[in-house]
Amino acid sequence: MKIFAILTLSILWGSLVHCDFAVGQDPSIAAESVSLANPFFARLTATSRAIVDGKPFRSVISELADRVEIPIVLDRHVDPSVNVHVGQIGPTVFAGIQQVAESRGCVVMPVGGVLLVGRPEWVDGTSESILSLSTAPGKAASTKIDVQWPVATTPSEAIRRIATASGQATPLRELPHDLWPAANWKSIDSDVATTLVTAQFDHPPLPNGSPSQAGAVSKTAASAAKRFTIPYRLDANRTAVIAAIRGVDRQSKLSHSGNEIEITATAAAHRAGIQAFLASQAARQAASVSLDKENLTLTLQNTSAREVLEKLAAAAGRACRIDPAAEGSCSQLITMSMQNASLRQLVQEIAKQAGVDVTWTDDTLVVSPRQ
Repeated sequence: MKIFAILTLSILWGSLVHCDFAVGQDPSIAAESVSLANPFFARLTATSRAIVDGKPFRSVISELADRVEIPIVLDRHVDPSVNVHVGQIGPTVFAGIQQVAESRGCVVMPVGGVLLVGRPEWVDGTSESILSLSTAPGKAASTKIDVQWPVATTPSEAIRRIATASGQATPLRELPHDLWPAANWKSIDSDVATTLVTAQFDHPPLPNGSPSQAGAVSKTAASAAKRFTIPYRLDANRTAVIAAIRGVDRQSKLSHSGNEIEITATAAAHRAGIQAFLASQAARQAASVSLDKENLTLTLQNTSAREVLEKLAAAAGRACRIDPAAEGSCSQLITMSMQNASLRQLVQEIAKQAGVDVTWTDDTLVVSPRQ
């Protein structure tokens, strides 16, 4: 499985849509619409298919997000080192990250120009804190900054670097000691950056190891919850998005504004709505897999032809059926590298090296002995 990790990342990165935006640019706070016209959300819908098996949690989600230049902020109460075994993920960047997150009981929320990944109560609490920044009375626009820190930086040092980058006085609050991974946030709202650091200590784990209660909100809590207005630009997914939001927040409200729908709801409800919006884009991607689009890069080192053919067939949304007479040939180990190739070309090259014939049908890749 470790050998096959090379294939996993190569297919994934080769299929991404290229975007010329810096990390954190155009942060989607309340004023930014949830739409494909927003570069932040457009990048999350970039095509991405991969197989994840036996890599550390943080490593997988970071690699997925880094290729479309969206920073990940991981809940510090989630173990980042646990190896994940998810298998086939995609067909978009967001769908892949969400599938990996769910394998660890986590949820995902795009907000403030970053992607939050963690326990539902932490993600919703942090989202609420970020969304509150734009609704604070007398709130002036904060500075956009570039800030970075090396691995093993403490939270207090991270706050000091953010304050220095924004030309502000260093906050007096001393945060608990911890050692964090490196970060490189570009053109991010300075108040959002500060909130992302402090939020790691503002939403602790539930007492006594209680499981998260996302979606199990009492009527009293729901009526007292903060609500935020976010514009959505919806098309055929309108019904699913609104239903998802109202399924979490019955008191949500919507109004029309030009081509957009302004929805006022809790942070948890917006998370459900954004997930439904991005899921609809993923469904479109899954329905339009092209065998001939030359946008993939594949690097293999001593990987069995059978394993590669099965994974490539899965990436095309098809099953792989290997004729018993071709089983021996498919056990051969393949070492190769191809760039800017289509799925059809990749499969044909693997078949050539293994000495088998391949045929594509509407739902299956058929592998048979060489004639």
